[in-house]
Amino acid sequence: MLKLIAMYFPQFHSIRENDEWWGKGFTDWHNVKAARPQFKEHYQPRVPLGLNYYDQSREDTVRWQVELARRYGIYGFCHYHYWFDGRQLLETPTELLLANPDIDIRFCLSWANETWSRRWDGLDHHILIQQTHTPDKEKWQKHFDYLVRAWRDPRAIRVDGRPVFVIYRPQRISRIDDMLAYWREQARRAGLPGLYFVFQKQYELPNRNCLKSFDAQFQFQPFEAIYSPGFDKRSIRHSPLLRLARRMPDRVQNRLRSIRARFYKQLTFHDYDAVWKQMLQIRDDHGMVTFPGAFVDWDNTPRYKNRATIFRGASPERFRHWFAQLAASMPQRGLPEELVFFNAWNEWSEGAYLEPDERHGHAYLEAMQAVLETVSSASSNQLPPLRRERA
Repeated sequence: MLKLIAMYFPQFHSIRENDEWWGKGFTDWHNVKAARPQFKEHYQPRVPLGLNYYDQSREDTVRWQVELARRYGIYGFCHYHYWFDGRQLLETPTELLLANPDIDIRFCLSWANETWSRRWDGLDHHILIQQTHTPDKEKWQKHFDYLVRAWRDPRAIRVDGRPVFVIYRPQRISRIDDMLAYWREQARRAGLPGLYFVFQKQYELPNRNCLKSFDAQFQFQPFEAIYSPGFDKRSIRHSPLLRLARRMPDRVQNRLRSIRARFYKQLTFHDYDAVWKQMLQIRDDHGMVTFPGAFVDWDNTPRYKNRATIFRGASPERFRHWFAQLAASMPQRGLPEELVFFNAWNEWSEGAYLEPDERHGHAYLEAMQAVLETVSSASSNQLPPLRRERA
């Protein structure tokens, strides 16, 4: 059974820290609304259907999102989880889900374990909150005590009975094998059958030793595809200098990005169809269980303006065409569960969202639903027609 897990972004409610850093009442909607076209017929700003600039601190917002996702076939959400050695940010939507067991959706968490900086302004070296990954059992235990609430929840997404936990940047965690072993032991003591750790793979790691204790990875698209060795070999993404830079400490990488942002003022374009072709390749990725990823569109103009990355050619029809091929390939992949990780449910500042907007209405959701209906139907060899919905 094909199970779609949509990445869920929680930055659409105000928090004290964002008030201090970006101004009173800041949420990601500020960036979305402020976006401007960078060329003729550029689709910016993106506008949610019915001007629904929702507030994720409201329970009715979370319930609406879940109801809509379930209606169109989403199996679960993967909530981004922001934890800084005991300090947590943007946790309200996750807390609302945990506090209301009747909200009917599966879920897991992805620890977005990066330092926050003023990257949107090109000031990567200007640190807002540091991610330290202190290798200390007391801190591991404090984090575990929070996470186990989610892992014990009957709605937790599981593989082989074990709750799934995703980590975005495992290469930055000191003594990661010790930490994951400690959490596994604590999970067994808490009555769980274990834990299922998944790497959110965006690019090839310079050193994969940090993945020894992981059970699987998923391809975080579209960037896993464009960073893959077989895609556009002339790109700077495959240069020895970039591979060397990724081995450097975070503070050095941040400084280099800031220098690049100061002098590089140019849009980057990728072809939607070409990227999807790369995504569909089934590769023996270091012999590791690899769940595929999918995306609907990508345009991060709201954050990066004239330095944005844009994928040309996206449409509900092209998405349906390619997603149907991905769905058809799933039985060939030999996976323990037919999981596909979608980027994303609501990353509006990056143009990566399944939620309805003013231009397409529910068309992307309908395209996804049409493919799922075909996959589950043994009697039909044709995709059902798209049903247009504008309300």
